[in-house]
Amino acid sequence: MEQQAAPAIDTSTLRDITSLVAKGDCYCLNEKDSNTHENLFQGDDRLALVSDADEQLMIHVVFNETVKVHGLKFFGFNTTSFDVSTAPRLIKVFVNRDSMGFSDCEDVEPTEEFELTEAEISNPGGIEKQVRYVKFQRVSSLSIFVEENFGGDITALGGLKIHGVPVQGTNMNELKKC
Repeated sequence: MEQQAAPAIDTSTLRDITSLVAKGDCYCLNEKDSNTHENLFQGDDRLALVSDADEQLMIHVVFNETVKVHGLKFFGFNTTSFDVSTAPRLIKVFVNRDSMGFSDCEDVEPTEEFELTEAEISNPGGIEKQVRYVKFQRVSSLSIFVEENFGGDITALGGLKIHGVPVQGTNMNELKKC
């Protein structure tokens, strides 16, 4: 009996790779209990990730497999009745840094840094920021640090999409301990 080859994985076309996020392994520091990081991946900007004590957020995103990241797309919270003061303004991204905390952000050089404008983050279609692709070639996790917003007491983010490609189908969930 002849075995069929596994279907080829398209590793050449940039696409939304948010589906490769291992949502159960992700976490966020300083999130409000009623508005958690899980809302970022719902596709509805009326649901939001909201900070709790101040404007800073530390979002740790883990992937099911190794990916190449090309860009991050940020969505403002509830763009139909948008309060720009709560939107993220300064975002720092760190690649493959496990267990990152707020104090680590001061000691470690970010892999990428974005400063969003009010016009960008208030766009209902979101704003995509491209990363320096050469620094995002073998990504298993991203730590996204929202350092500042536009002056509000808390920060609200309506959504996050990640664009890129998987790296040769390395599914981390299929690896077994020896």
